[in-house]
Amino acid sequence: MAASRDDDLVARAAAGDVDAFEVLMAARLNRAVRTASAILGREADAHDVVQEAFVATWRHLPKLRDRTRFDPWLNKMIVNGCRDALRRRRRSREVELDGALALQSEDATGAAAGMAALNSAFDRLSVPQRQLLVMHHLHRVPVADLARELGIPEGTAKWRLHAARAALTRALEVDR
Repeated sequence: MAASRDDDLVARAAAGDVDAFEVLMAARLNRAVRTASAILGREADAHDVVQEAFVATWRHLPKLRDRTRFDPWLNKMIVNGCRDALRRRRRSREVELDGALALQSEDATGAAAGMAALNSAFDRLSVPQRQLLVMHHLHRVPVADLARELGIPEGTAKWRLHAARAALTRALEVDR
C-alpha cells in the first residue's frame, strides 16, 4: 500500500503538485541527512547537500522515466552531492578550528578517541564505500535491497560491502 501511495505522490509531484512533493521529501528527510552526514562527517554540509539534492529532485522529477525507482534515484543525487562537496572541501583545504577545539576539549581516551579514529578512517574511504557502509550498517538495508537500489547483482553488492569493510579495517590500522 505504501509503495502505491509513493508512486502516486511521485506522479503528482512530477506533474507539479508542490504538496505531494513536500510529503515525499518530508518522509525522506531524516534518512537523507543521516546518509549525507555519515558520508561527509559534517552535519552542516549534509544539510546543504540534502537541500541541493531536493531542489535538483524537484527540477528534474518530470524527466524521471521509471517512477518506481524514485528512492534509488534520490539516493544517487544525494551521494553525487556528497562527492561534489568532498571535492570542494579538498580544493578549499579549509582548516577546521571547531573540530580541533572540540577534540582538545574531549577526553582523548575511551569512546572519544575511538570515534575520532573511526571518523579519520572513514574519511579515507571512497564515496561508494561510504555509501555501502552507511546504507547497510546505519540504515540496516539488506544486501539484496542494496543490490536492487544500486542496480547491481547481489553477489557484486556483497563483494563491494566486503571490500568496503576491509578498506575501513586497513584505514583503522593505519591510525594505530
